[in-house]
Amino acid sequence: MDAADFELLNGFQRDFPLTSEPFRQIAAQLGRGESEVLAALRCWQDDGKISRVGAVFATRKLGVSTLAALAVPPERLETVAAWVNGYPEVNHNYQREHDFNLWFVLTAASSIRLQEILTDIGERTGLPLLDLPLLEAFHIDLAFDLRHGEKHKRSVFPVAATDRLPTLELSPLDRTLLAALQPGLPLVSRPYQVLADAVGLSERRVIDKLRGWLEQGLIKRLGVIVRHRELGYRANAMVVWDIPDAAVSAVGRRL
Repeated sequence: MDAADFELLNGFQRDFPLTSEPFRQIAAQLGRGESEVLAALRCWQDDGKISRVGAVFATRKLGVSTLAALAVPPERLETVAAWVNGYPEVNHNYQREHDFNLWFVLTAASSIRLQEILTDIGERTGLPLLDLPLLEAFHIDLAFDLRHGEKHKRSVFPVAATDRLPTLELSPLDRTLLAALQPGLPLVSRPYQVLADAVGLSERRVIDKLRGWLEQGLIKRLGVIVRHRELGYRANAMVVWDIPDAAVSAVGRRL
């Protein structure tokens, strides 16, 4: 891709414009036309290089979540993975190299519902299960600088500050807007107007809502959501240390 394409893909993974015509603003910054920007994003979405242009939510502001793992015999892995994927509360599910080889993230509206799902999965599979709820967040940055794997300086930020905020109480209308936003912004000239029409709000109200949710930490990031493997990044690891409990906070912050 040329430099302008790269900057579009790499430079707008966060801080997406909250204006009536965000793609026109992006195009002006890149010295391109709005139609070119929209066409490029549609092409990358069709090719699977980006999943969407939209929001990454802080699910702990909406309910409870946990990281869980199963130790699955290789011959059962595909079947068990399909069972796990059948729960709408599961939003990530991966095979990894370990005795506990199937790792997934569960998000539910309540602790009771979360435990119901874990119990159901354990009973249904008959397999050893790990339940690893998050206790303290040290750093989460879901943006990914494509320049040799380096990070933008602006991408380093104190996530723990927003993580300490309480769970937000959302109105039924708020939840309707969240559901409409979840698949991503429509790739049209005025995407916020399309959202507004879908939920019965004004465009200005939708933009103000999204801005407020970013400030409150409900939305962690608004922008282009890239798929790293489809862009050629194959190496990935989840690393775990067994650290004395008293040292965990200090080591976590140092990392």
